Amino acid sequence: MKLNLHLRQFLSSTASYILSPAGGKSETLSEGRLDFIDGLRGITMLMVVYWHILVMSLNVTTYTAMTLQLFRMPLFFFVSGFFAWSLRYDASKLKKRLSNRWHRQLVPTVIIFVAFIIFDLLWAANFNNIGECLGNLFRSLGKNALSEFKSGYWFTFVLVEIFCIFAPLNYLLSRSNIGRRTQGLIFLGIALSCTLIEGLFSANYSPESAGWIKKATEIFSLTHLLKYQVFFYLGAAARAFDKAIWQCLSRRISIMAVIALTIAVYYFTPRFHVPLPAFYGAACTGILFSLTLFLAFRNFFTSSRGAAQLLKFIGKNTLPIYLLHYFIIRMMNDMDLPWLISLIKTGAWVEIPLVLLLSMAITLTVLGVDRLLKIKPRIHRIIFSV
Repeated sequence: MKLNLHLRQFLSSTASYILSPAGGKSETLSEGRLDFIDGLRGITMLMVVYWHILVMSLNVTTYTAMTLQLFRMPLFFFVSGFFAWSLRYDASKLKKRLSNRWHRQLVPTVIIFVAFIIFDLLWAANFNNIGECLGNLFRSLGKNALSEFKSGYWFTFVLVEIFCIFAPLNYLLSRSNIGRRTQGLIFLGIALSCTLIEGLFSANYSPESAGWIKKATEIFSLTHLLKYQVFFYLGAAARAFDKAIWQCLSRRISIMAVIALTIAVYYFTPRFHVPLPAFYGAACTGILFSLTLFLAFRNFFTSSRGAAQLLKFIGKNTLPIYLLHYFIIRMMNDMDLPWLISLIKTGAWVEIPLVLLLSMAITLTVLGVDRLLKIKPRIHRIIFSV
């Protein structure tokens, strides 16, 4: 009898523990600035720099890098969509947001893109006189502007394109007095539709496609746009259901379930030549895991700890970091660093702390440059329109 009583108490206390929330209250996490999302965006920015160091600077493809490739950019687009959605959207707000995207994202991207092409040309010094230099410059500008990758700056170009489609849709839904949850379901439906569109596009697009299709694909980076807009709309849908999501993911049983799901999905997901359905599955799982993890540690990001403040600061300054870090990545590409490559190839236990340290160093260097530019406010305003 006593054994049965103790067993019931044990099962009851265990059930109470795993069903109870972890990391503090989640009821208030619906409006305003979400510190843990800023921290998540900061970590995501570090993962972007991490991947660029390995693949673009050192030409090293590791298991860790290809794992990050499965969810780092989807997570960035998800967070962008999360912050882009608004329940109340009038004409003045639409105009202001589109203007902000133009002046505070597209214009700085174009300026830094041109500056990077000039820097790349001067750094390589692949010319004999000023005439040859100008000729190479214009050819390089034209080639990279019309390419899908755009010297690495495709992300901000594509983000502006997606937002210019999303914002009028958000405005129309808001003006139609459609409720919060209904809007979330609509955006979820759009995200699912985008996966089908991307599947059809990937199946039919090839180097033999019509010339105008190839040109439009390259100019507007359509491959990237179709692939990643799915996660932007998922982010908007998540914001519409955010309170319910926070309450669900805060429970310990949810945390354990998400961890188990992530381990299972990533164990079976290939790292090279990933089929599109497997990519979407791994990306969504990675996003879910990241949200759950950072939600569990949300109290850390509301604290005054230095690490928390630094990650939030990085998360709030992703644009200058993204635009300016390519200059350092380009310089590292020409450096002879066989010792660093050998260390990285030793194993993940060396690679992860070492490259993460380099990522932080590059990020802080770029933030320092941004700070120096702010000493001359006029120059900073010309570049970043703020």
